[in-house]
Amino acid sequence: MVDNRIYRIAEILLSVVKQKYKGTHTDVPDVLAYWHNIIFLFFSAMNRQRLFGGKNENYDEMIAWGLMPAYLGKFYEANKTIIGTCMDAALDVYSSNEMNINSMRQELLNVELDFTNDELELFADKISRDNTGAYYTPGELASEIIRKSFAGRNFSALRDYRIADFSCGGGDFFLAVMEYLKNKYGIKEDVSVKWFYGVDIDPIALQICVVNLLAYANQNDWKTVISHFVFGNPLVMSGSVCSEEEKNALFATRRLYSTGLGMPETFFASTFDVVIGNPPWEKIRFEERKFFRGISDTISSISQKSVRDQEVAKLEDSWPAVFVWRNQVRDEYSRMKAVNYRHCRIKESVAGELNTYALFTELAFNMLSQNGFLALVVKSTLVTAPVNQRLWTKLLEEKAVQGVFLFENKKKIFSIDSRERFIVLIAGTMPTDSFAFAAGLMEPRDLSRCETLLLRADDLRKINPFTNMIPNVSNNREIKYLKDAHDQFKLFSEEYPNCHFGRLIHLTAHAASISKKQTDCNIPVYEGKFLEQYDARYATFKGMPEYKKYANKASAKKNVMDDEGIKAWPESRFYVDKDLWEKYLQNYSEEYSLCWRSLTSPTNRRTMLAMITPTVPTCQSVQMLQTPDAEELIMLLALFNSIPFDYFVRIKMPGLDLTQSVIKQIPVPSQADYEEMVEFGGINCTLKKHIMSYAISILKEEDRLSGLLSPFKNSVYEVGEKDVSKKKKMIDFLFKKAYHLDDAAYKEILRTFPKY
Repeated sequence: MVDNRIYRIAEILLSVVKQKYKGTHTDVPDVLAYWHNIIFLFFSAMNRQRLFGGKNENYDEMIAWGLMPAYLGKFYEANKTIIGTCMDAALDVYSSNEMNINSMRQELLNVELDFTNDELELFADKISRDNTGAYYTPGELASEIIRKSFAGRNFSALRDYRIADFSCGGGDFFLAVMEYLKNKYGIKEDVSVKWFYGVDIDPIALQICVVNLLAYANQNDWKTVISHFVFGNPLVMSGSVCSEEEKNALFATRRLYSTGLGMPETFFASTFDVVIGNPPWEKIRFEERKFFRGISDTISSISQKSVRDQEVAKLEDSWPAVFVWRNQVRDEYSRMKAVNYRHCRIKESVAGELNTYALFTELAFNMLSQNGFLALVVKSTLVTAPVNQRLWTKLLEEKAVQGVFLFENKKKIFSIDSRERFIVLIAGTMPTDSFAFAAGLMEPRDLSRCETLLLRADDLRKINPFTNMIPNVSNNREIKYLKDAHDQFKLFSEEYPNCHFGRLIHLTAHAASISKKQTDCNIPVYEGKFLEQYDARYATFKGMPEYKKYANKASAKKNVMDDEGIKAWPESRFYVDKDLWEKYLQNYSEEYSLCWRSLTSPTNRRTMLAMITPTVPTCQSVQMLQTPDAEELIMLLALFNSIPFDYFVRIKMPGLDLTQSVIKQIPVPSQADYEEMVEFGGINCTLKKHIMSYAISILKEEDRLSGLLSPFKNSVYEVGEKDVSKKKKMIDFLFKKAYHLDDAAYKEILRTFPKY
């Protein structure tokens, strides 16, 4: 929701645009540039009042000081007759409500122009805000980060420092630094304000930041302070020279990765003593449907790319201005793909789909001076997701990491998804053998009152030897559980070296061999939606209409039992050619496979959902493994579905894809652990026999596994319990023993499964 006062201001400013275009708004880029200029003038008027007072009729002083581009003054003079009254009305709304100017900028980025009707209208959306990553840091959090990262370091008013923020927004971090240096070292604001250097992709935010700082500077130093701030995108290195008007037009029309907004190589030759900030957390991708929201409802509503491409192609004749503009934006995003991206200060974070926060982190680190340090707010995946392994490993190998503080957004520190996780990363060029770590932080003040652990790179190599990443822990105790488990047990890959993993049919890569109709020449493809724990018939597409079956992110419906208490085998929606499947069978020749849902989440009721099935074609939403040992296969199924194993999966899984690399790094009980004699349910036998007995008592309900289970008929005991959910809990308890968990630790683990 947009603040009503902000929406009122936007409506007033929109009236200027309507007067200008008089219902003819087909040149969308031109209209967007005009809209941006009106908003820029509005903020310039507010900042003029803040700096110079009064209601001057022109912007000469702002232009003279370099706080506003000269072209904008000419724009005002050319449009003065339609701007004047409306601008005064918008300023009156601002003045009468004592609104925070930083917050106003964020809020106005939530208001977009709607071109889909005869008249221009407004609508609330986050297109511009997401594109620019404009989610400013709350002042309290900025202050806590500065206190934490600056503690134990020395600063003197007799020295000149270079303190940078490459995505400075309204300057909250600079304000926090000034406050800290004044309180800690008695350094006056009019001294420290000259140490700041800022960059931002949003010229309006940059102006707000500079004006915020000038309030603390001597006027004799204004030119110096202003000269330290640059409008541009530091992720783009470019020798292009564009006018201020051209650069503002690029920003206004969402061309944020144009070389026209890039920074010259000379800028990156600089170094800084401190780099602070909260860089954008966005994936760099052209999201076409979002791009067309408010421009073409028809195109933005089409989920299938091939169909959408046909509609876009029609624009070349019907709406050429938008067609050309769309291609420009698309092509500029394409240059930001890993295969095309080049930057003199950024290398290790160029992997997969580029993420702005990783690029900014590497840029900040590589621009530190000797003994310099950084303090950044970034997504937690910087230190947990394997896609960032190269950058994270570089920081570990150089012993640069000084602190990692993991926050959960449950209390909405940022106005984004409450499930989002982020970290405060402190790193520097002075090597250190260990770093402070804390998890489960919820509020800014937790940064100063949390208990920390000291972690070493060796700890991470033991916990996640393939990636060295930090697991997705929710508190410090979970790190301890992981370290203890890895001290006691081998990794899955070490304990089960002969398991053969796979992910078979890919619906896109193998599209030429896949049909939506079954014939004598193809066979059904099994999907992850069909799987639940110990249940290969959980869901089906039977009886669903075609439009629901093949909808984007379609859901299968829950399978129900017939009158005889039997669920039918799931009905598929895709079928693969037998010839292709026969080729796969050459490498996956076992009769049965252990399958699990690949697409899952650490926040789900359960993360690992596994079942043994006859070896059938499975799509990319299913991961599977095979082993020639039938007993081992059943024991692995029970292990995978157990609470202790699922717990380790949850804290080691970096995203939403439960891959074999995650499985291979899970600590697991040894074969010797399973041979321990245990009395359970009045029966004294090995732990393995207990587990096999309970697992088989569940699996025997699946008639397609009779060939797998029949050899064990006489080697397991009959389980009296009939309730399957209770049997599962008994298996969980048996694995508690296999993992040597005491009651307190097991209870703590169970608390992480609130629906258990």
